[in-house]
Formats: sequence, structure tokens, C-alpha cells
Amino acid sequence: MEDTTGAATATVSPEAGLRTDRLELLQPFSGGTVGVVHKARNPKLNRVVALRQIQVPEWLDDVDDLLKRILAEARPASALDHPNIARLYTGGYKKFTVFLTSEFIEGVNVKEFARNLNVAEIAALGKQLCSALDCAHQKNVIHYALNPANIKVLPDGTLKILDFGLLREKQLYAPTPAKRLESEHYLSPEQLKNKPVTAAGNLFSAATILYELLTTRNPFAGKHLGEVDRNITDIDPAPASTAHTRVPEAVSKVIMRALAKNPMARFQSCAELGTALEEAMNASGGARTAAIPGAIATGKIPAPVAANANGKPAAPIQPAKAPSIPPAKPIPVSAPAPMNGAQPAPAVATNGVNGNGHAPTAPTPAKPAPAAARTQTAPAVPSKMPVKMLAQWKLVGGIIAGLFVVSAVAISLNHRGKLPSPAVTSSQPVAEQPSKPPDSPLVLPSVSAIDVREAQGRSTRTRAVKEAIAAPTAVVDGELVISSEPSGATFSVEGRTTETWKTPQTLGSLAPAVYRVTVSKAGYSTETRSVQVTSGNRIALEVKLTPVKAWLTVAGTPVGARILIDGKDTGKFSPAEFTLDPASHNVTLHKDGYFDSSSDIKLAAGQTFSYSPSLKVEGRTDNIKVVGGGFKRLFGGGSSEGMGRIEIKTDPKGAQVIINGATLPKLTPFEIQLEPGNYEITLQKDGYKPVHKSIVAEADQKMKIEEPLSK
Repeated sequence: MEDTTGAATATVSPEAGLRTDRLELLQPFSGGTVGVVHKARNPKLNRVVALRQIQVPEWLDDVDDLLKRILAEARPASALDHPNIARLYTGGYKKFTVFLTSEFIEGVNVKEFARNLNVAEIAALGKQLCSALDCAHQKNVIHYALNPANIKVLPDGTLKILDFGLLREKQLYAPTPAKRLESEHYLSPEQLKNKPVTAAGNLFSAATILYELLTTRNPFAGKHLGEVDRNITDIDPAPASTAHTRVPEAVSKVIMRALAKNPMARFQSCAELGTALEEAMNASGGARTAAIPGAIATGKIPAPVAANANGKPAAPIQPAKAPSIPPAKPIPVSAPAPMNGAQPAPAVATNGVNGNGHAPTAPTPAKPAPAAARTQTAPAVPSKMPVKMLAQWKLVGGIIAGLFVVSAVAISLNHRGKLPSPAVTSSQPVAEQPSKPPDSPLVLPSVSAIDVREAQGRSTRTRAVKEAIAAPTAVVDGELVISSEPSGATFSVEGRTTETWKTPQTLGSLAPAVYRVTVSKAGYSTETRSVQVTSGNRIALEVKLTPVKAWLTVAGTPVGARILIDGKDTGKFSPAEFTLDPASHNVTLHKDGYFDSSSDIKLAAGQTFSYSPSLKVEGRTDNIKVVGGGFKRLFGGGSSEGMGRIEIKTDPKGAQVIINGATLPKLTPFEIQLEPGNYEITLQKDGYKPVHKSIVAEADQKMKIEEPLSK
């Protein structure tokens, strides 16, 4: 990597546009979080590059060291050689401006590119992202601003990460509030706690980006910076599979592990994250959706394909056509033997007239024709049945009808028991009716059509009831709706899976059974309920949690004060929230340049308390002067105009004086001169109790402190 670019002066060339000593500036880009970026061309190499210019504030005390440190941190990034990392070419500075040139990427933001991708395609982008990060981490190069704005995708689907190793120095960031809020969503909990950015922090940011690409929503979305920071550090986001139903459960588990608040609970490397993501996709069957070829383009669905005897697809099934009936042809038939020695009757018309439209006449007896000459056209269907045969069929039909009526009556009597038939006029039971003589004609009981229909209906209903009792009942899965007060509790269902969910939540496809549901939330007692899920029903379970903790919100002015609770550093800065045991707690806010603010707070179970003091600015102690007493000055010097004066006396004399933590090397009594401001003064002497005083010194005013010391 070169140490300078020579891109310090610019001239205007009418034919080539704005130029630097080595680069031709082609197009400016807006919206960057750091510096000014141009699309530029190196005429000597005929290469298009991205030129970034970073203006370092001249008023910084260590500006020279800062300039060198920026280039020193960028140098390892220039050694990165990976297909998914934009190359950093050169870097240098002149006066207070840093110049960096890198590979120019003609692509789109990864969020825009992934807008219409499916889960498998997004997972493929995630694997590229993890591969690039792992390559950089192996060379101890960290990305300090990993977010979708710094990830581009080429038209062929190749992912490129921009700005690797660029700018650890936060004081050089000068984005708009909206731009800062947009970038804040992708910071890790460690970054918000002012800890160094590590590979684990990059992994958390990458998981945040993948969550957003898969679910189309950011897991830590908030309306302002405070809400976003709180969501990142304290709130667990909903599982990705809950945020969007298209995300497979296995993939969701991988993403949520990478979003763990504790860096040690995440994957140990981005390579491990990429491998786990690939295995989850394979376990989920790729999560791809297929369409019928040509169906969308043509709007037609291919004809269904039948299978042949070998189980292979046969030709498409064609619509059935009505078979064509060939015309009747004369066929030779053998004439049946005539009944009673008579000739067969000739064919007659179906309307009872002959071919000439007249009624048929009786056939004229004729001699049998020779066998060789008995050829005639066979009719398709006899137009009329012989009279004798018709009479025989009528007799058979009558017998069948009579049997049907007898069966109906038997069924009716069987269901009615001993009740008399409605048609019997006698009041005696049917069984006592005198029987008919054997030679008497058959007489059927008089049964109306209504009786027959009622009997048939009862028989049908009885049969349906028996079939319903005998048939097994179909089992349908049920649903369980679980909610809690307050919401956002974690719950698990025994026997379901080892997975946990957040309330409110609906679980479908539950087999009918009794389930044990365990609901828990930080600060509340854990509750267990048994619930019966029945076939095809939706069961609702609401659990009211009992608070066992208290909640403390610590804010204050100005923000960013370190918070100590019961004398222990919490590692958090104001504003922040805490879940504490019900008891008395001492809360202290400490910020350099301000007096500590401390208070004892008593909390009860379920109570929410807010502590928001205004910190007082400490007065300066490096320029305190002693007036008289043999000392011309103690600290500093200069004019006494605009200064305050304090005369300090104690009884007995000889007490030591401590002002804002600084011990004065003179014993009381004496007079001091100091700047206007807030001061904490302690007077102490061996064998006596110390005395504490808080004062506000004002310009050109004199104060007196006279304190008796007690043993």
C-alpha cells in the first residue's frame, strides 16, 4: 500500500473535468457516513476507483498521531484479497485531509438486491458475507461500520463488502441524525457499551443484516436512538421464523444464536456461522418454491399426464370422443323356427302402421322359403313385443310388486311392534285376526303410501345411527393460543419441542392431548399450566404473571454517566434499565468533570422507579490560589478578576482542606481564590470528625467558612 496519493491539489481541465495530481474526478456520491466519496479514474492505469476524502479536525490535540493511525489501520485492510471484499488500493494524507482509493463497485445495496429473493438465495448471500468476514478476521482486520449501506451486490449475484478496516475513530463520524439512526440498528451490544469492536461484534452485525433480509424487518427497530440502543442491549428479538413464516425453523435457530447478547454464546467464527446456515438450509430442504414450467408465461396449465402400466408417464390424456356408429348393414341370419308352424311376423313400424302408413294386415300364410334364400336385414331392436310374451312379463311384474309391498308391510309391523295397522278397523291386535282358509285368495293388509315411506325412513335412520356408532371418529389437530400479562414472556410446551416462544403466540397442528405450558419472564415468577387441546378446536390460555422483581430506570443530565449500584460498576451508562431484587439500593452516577450523584432507593416487588438527577459541574482545582499566609500562589496564576474568594477557618486551627478531591498543602486558617463553580469542601483533623460543605463560588464575591470541629 502506498503512503501517499499525491491527490492534494486540484485543477480544472475543460476537456477532462476536475482533476487531482493523479486522479480524474468523474462523479460525486452522497449519503456516505464518513468523508466525501467520488467516482474517479486513474489515467495512468486507466482504472476506475472510488476516492474517499476524510477531513480531520485541526483543533484535535493529537491530530498528527491521528492521521498516521488512520493509515496504519487501513494498511492491513489493503492486503485483503477475497472475491467478496472491495480492494483498498492506496492511501495517504496532506495537511489535514486523508485520501483513500479503493475498488469501484457498480452494484446495488444488498437490501434492494434481496427484495425479491427467496430464502435459499438470501442464504447464499449470507454464505458469501460470512466467507468474506472470516477471511478478514483471520488477518486481524475488523469492519467498524458493517451495515447494508456498505454491502453491494453485482448483477451476477456476487456480494462485495466496502470500507474494510476504515476509521476506528468515532469523532470523525459526522452523519445526519437520520443517517446515524439508520446505522445504529446494526451495532453490537459491545459497541454500544464503548468496548472495542471484535470479530464477535462483526458476526452480530452480519446476523442482524441476515435477519432483516429474511424477514424484511430489522430485529432492533426503534423510533429513536435510545429505543434502538435499548433493544440491542436488553431486548431479545422475536425469532426469525415468527417474524416471517417463510423462514425455516432450523435457519431461525442459527440466526438467533448469532444474535445472542453475550459474545461467548454466539458462534466462534463467521465461518462457523456460514456452515451452520448451510446445514440448516439443507435440513429444511432448501426452502425453495417451484412453479410449473411455462404456466406463468403462457397462463396455461399443461394437460394432466397419466401413468402407464410400468409407472411411467404416458401421453397426455385427450378428451373422450363419442364413438361413431357405423350404418347398419344387411347380415345373414337364421330364421327361428316358427311357433305353431306359422311364419314369423314381418317388421312393423313403431307407431303401429306399416311402411305405407296403413295399419298392418294379418299375415298371409306362405310356404317356407329355401334355406339359401333366407337373407334379410336384421332390425336393431324389435319395434313391438309379441302379445303373449308381453302378458307373461306383466304377470312377473305384478308378482314382484306384490312381494315388495309385503316386505314393506313386514318392516312397518316390525318397527311398530304390537300397534295395530292404521288401515285395520278392528280394535283387536293383528295377531288375533282369523286366518283365511287355505283355498281363499291372498288378501294383503291395507297399507297406505305414507306408512311405507315412514317405515323406510325409520329403517334408513336406524341404519345411519348404527353406521355412525360403528365408524371411527376422525381426529383433527387443534390450536393453542397463549398470552400473558405482561406480554413478551417466554414459554415452552412440554412434549412439543425444546423450542421456546414469546407471548402472545398461536401454536397450530397440536394433537388432542393435555399439555403442560411453562411461562417465564425476567422479574416475574415462573408459572406452569395444564391445558386440554381438543380435536379441531382453538383453545386460549392466558397467564397472569406475579412480579418478584423491581425495575429501575436510571437517566440523568448529561447522559453517558457511569452507573454504580450498591457500590458495584454495572458496566452501563445512563440512560439504562435494571431489574433488581425488592430492597434498598444505593445508586451512584459518575461522570468526569461532574460531581457524583448518589441516592438510596427502596424498591418493592413489581415497582417501577425512575432516578434522573442533574449532575453538577465540578469547579476547577488546577488554578486555586492562596491569598496571603506566606504562599503567593498554590496552583496556576493570573489575574483575580472574575474569581471568587473563600476565607476558611476552623476551631481548633490546623485542619486540612480538601476541595473537589484535591488536598491543599496549607492548614487552616487561610483564604483562597478560585474560579466560579461548584465545590465540595472537606475539613478534617486528627481526633475530630470531618466536616463536609457544598458551596457555589460566584465571580467577584467573597465567602466565609467557619466550622467548629467536634470529637
